[in-house]
Amino acid sequence: MTKAALKTFNAQIARKRREVVQLQEDLGDMLDHLTVIEARAKSAGGKRYSTAEVKKVLGM
Repeated sequence: MTKAALKTFNAQIARKRREVVQLQEDLGDMLDHLTVIEARAKSAGGKRYSTAEVKKVLGM
């Protein structure tokens, strides 16, 4: 490979790694949100908590 091609290839790998990290963070956020929704559904018969209250207790 030429130096220019290698530089381009390395830049593409770095960009893809950043994209994967962002997707992992987004997935984590979605899973946290799902956990909050499931907890709220389970407590339907009891006291209800707002998302803000749950996040405050969990330190999110």
